[in-house]
Amino acid sequence: MKLFRILPSFIVLLLIASPSFADWKTVQSNGKARAVYQSGNYEVWIHCRRGQGLELWLRDLTLSGRDFQNVRSLMMWVKLPDGRTDRWPVTVVQEGAGISGALLVSDFNLEFFRNAQSFELDSPQTRQVFLSGDMRGTGAARLAFLEQCGL
Repeated sequence: MKLFRILPSFIVLLLIASPSFADWKTVQSNGKARAVYQSGNYEVWIHCRRGQGLELWLRDLTLSGRDFQNVRSLMMWVKLPDGRTDRWPVTVVQEGAGISGALLVSDFNLEFFRNAQSFELDSPQTRQVFLSGDMRGTGAARLAFLEQCGL
């Protein structure tokens, strides 16, 4: 009987403590760092290596890459809680089931990334929105970019 009183509390605790699937995940080691966001059929990586800048890589998880035909650039819209919005244009090339390009950003842009509430990643050419979501986890990514890559 006591188990039935404790079990619901335990389940709620597990749900609260479990990370959301759509949070930004950060991986870092030996002069490299990456922030990864995955939702639906797409996954985006923002990554760096010491001595190099940031790069954005968008991967089609269905492995077809069809949605990337005619995509020559991406625009990442980063929105703060107060409504201010920053935009990051990226010229991309297709590499199989993914597209990638150099992400030219400043400290100002990266602080936006760190403190943002939401983002949207789209293609100006095709007007397709590939990803959108919240920015939970980007504070850790910003710190990793600074510590591992000096950015």
